[in-house]
Amino acid sequence: RSLRLEHMDIDGQRLRPESAIEIQCLARQLGMLPSLRELSLGSWQLSGNLCQLLCDLQAPLESLELAYCSLLPADLAFL
Repeated sequence: RSLRLEHMDIDGQRLRPESAIEIQCLARQLGMLPSLRELSLGSWQLSGNLCQLLCDLQAPLESLELAYCSLLPADLAFL
């Protein structure tokens, strides 16, 4: 029900090809957790990639922590 992932070293504004693959892989893995309700992504450099990361979730989250994640307006629009 709860997952805490901190300090992922992905710079969303300057994605390397392998970083994009890592985000896609993680998104698929999150989508395989049907009972996930709380997600903490502290200190991730998401910058425009929040939608890509969370798009495979099977159910809405009850809690999403995005402290120090360098979000862009597109990320906020997705939320």
